[in-house]
Amino acid sequence: MNYFYGTVFIEMIVGIFYIYKIGTVIKLFRKERKKIYLVLIIILVLLGGWLFYNVTLPKIKDIKYALNGKLLVYEGTAQKTYMAGWPNSFILDGKEYQYNPWEFKPVEKSRYKLYYLPTSKFVVKYEKTNKFSD
Repeated sequence: MNYFYGTVFIEMIVGIFYIYKIGTVIKLFRKERKKIYLVLIIILVLLGGWLFYNVTLPKIKDIKYALNGKLLVYEGTAQKTYMAGWPNSFILDGKEYQYNPWEFKPVEKSRYKLYYLPTSKFVVKYEKTNKFSD
């Protein structure tokens, strides 16, 4: 769970730095009034909004579930695993989940019972299973 909290903290720090940089570009635009600064501001705001909405916001919404320990459970077969690196995800029965690469290394075609956070689909706990329950 510390990995989850750490990623949320780092993403928020990067977001604050990103907003500071947008402010710097806005100051440059006010000073020199070049069109390139206006285009850069528009691109940075759109990119920052997309990243916040799709990457950081789901994790922020899951903080209350992580603190209360309210996790969803799903059992299935790992179909595809990706090389370790951002966003550390794998496919389990057609659904993509994120995981801590230091604690969990999913193997393709293995069955797992996952305990995960509902919005970000971050795996908090897992159990490797051999049974097929339908």
